Amino acid sequence: MAEAKEEKGATHPKLSTASRFGSRLRRWRRAEGLPLKRVAHDLDVSVSVVSQWERGLRFPSVLNLDRIAQYMKIPVCSLLYDGAHECPNKNR
Repeated sequence: MAEAKEEKGATHPKLSTASRFGSRLRRWRRAEGLPLKRVAHDLDVSVSVVSQWERGLRFPSVLNLDRIAQYMKIPVCSLLYDGAHECPNKNR
């Protein structure tokens, strides 16, 4: 049943953003060689929350989104958009 919900929600813009964000977070974490447990500890959230973010099941709060971007040393818009050219107000 959960699979049906994911397929259904895949076209929903908010879920699509969550999925893109989660994929980026997972790719970065793996490239850095960081286990889920370490990322969760460093961000002061549970391992389950990080896992849900990575799978696109949850989207972080604005506060956590900012913390994640700082942790990854990238702008928040890079977590949400496909390329830097798509980041609104990228000069700010």
